[in-house]
This record gives sequence, C-alpha cells and structure tokens, in this order.
Amino acid sequence: MVEPMMPTAGPAVELNARDWCASSPHEQRIYVALRSDGPTPAMVRAALNGLGYLDEHIHDLKKSGATTQFFLDLRENGGRLGLEGSVGGEEPVMDKVVAPATGPFAAGRSQH
Repeated sequence: MVEPMMPTAGPAVELNARDWCASSPHEQRIYVALRSDGPTPAMVRAALNGLGYLDEHIHDLKKSGATTQFFLDLRENGGRLGLEGSVGGEEPVMDKVVAPATGPFAAGRSQH
C-alpha cells in the first residue's frame, strides 16, 4: 500500500484551520460577483467594494492582457489568509495565498 504524500508547503500546511474554512465563502461570493465579460480594474474594485472589501485590502489590481488580476488581504486575528484572483478568462480564478501574520500584506506570494 502506498501512503499519500502530505503537502510540505503552501496553504494546506501554512494556513490554520480557521483561515482554511474562511476561504471558501470568500472565494464563492467573489466568484459569483466577478462572472462578467472583460472586467476592468475599476469594475473589479467596485464589485469587491460592493461585497464589503475595503480598498486597503485590495492589492496589485491591474489589467494583464484580457484578464484583471488582484490580491485580497483577508488576514484577521493573527491569520495569514489572502486570495489571488484573476478574472476575464472563461471563469474567475481564486487561489488561496499565505500572507505574513503581521506587517504589510506581501502580494505576489502565491502558494499553490
């Protein structure tokens, strides 16, 4: 019998159970809000603001080709949860990222 390999890096290891559970509702509501054709950075910011996410938590919002990319700081109470989003393709894509527990949000540190 072969034992499954446990992850040694990334969100599965670095996020606590609270962050891991909290990510799904965020991912789902953002996915639903951003399912539009060719959203611009302004449209993405407006949609995220409409969901209650403050501008201070939206990072590196930019257009890259046909897609708009962003990071969202979801850290609370010492957690390390962030999301990396990309919209404008066939479907919105949301990936968990691990942010530093304290200090500025370090966008661009995707942990797949």
